Amino acid sequence: MKLAAVLCGAILAAVPAFSQKVELKFDDIAARAVEKAEVDLDGAMLTTAMQLLGNQKKGDKASQDPKAQALPEFLSGIQEVHVRHYEFDKAGAWSDKDLEGVRKQVSTGAGWSRIASVKEKNESVEVYVLSQGGKLGGALILAGEEKELTVVHVLGTLTLAQMKELVDSKIAYNLGGIDILSALPK
Repeated sequence: MKLAAVLCGAILAAVPAFSQKVELKFDDIAARAVEKAEVDLDGAMLTTAMQLLGNQKKGDKASQDPKAQALPEFLSGIQEVHVRHYEFDKAGAWSDKDLEGVRKQVSTGAGWSRIASVKEKNESVEVYVLSQGGKLGGALILAGEEKELTVVHVLGTLTLAQMKELVDSKIAYNLGGIDILSALPK
């Protein structure tokens, strides 16, 4: 009986941690895309990125970009970042049905809530957040246009101001001047 109670407690404790991770499997969408960008950064990679950003020289183009300067602070509470961005040569190459698997994960996951859903003629944005103990523990953003689809999954603590910045950015940070990727281990 005691063993059953311990196992039950362990399973219940594991559910929130398991439900945090959202699987972003878009092989079919990626195959239809003419351009794609798939980025997965975990804690070690994010730490390296923050160190590299902190070492930017004052004359560097990236060091003058206010968004690049704010990036280390923005990433300080983040554990993982996953981005999927696809561009297509024609409208209709992707549909809402392609996102059903991701939506199902967050709609059935403990602590996830949809806080925004905006649909216009040729655009849509959905924002889901993971609430853990009264704090934001993660976010999922689905943003689509006729010929583009972007999915961003962030795990870690976020403030409301950081969440607003992430949504307002339209996921269009120009990281071209930051030479992080070439310095990361291959």
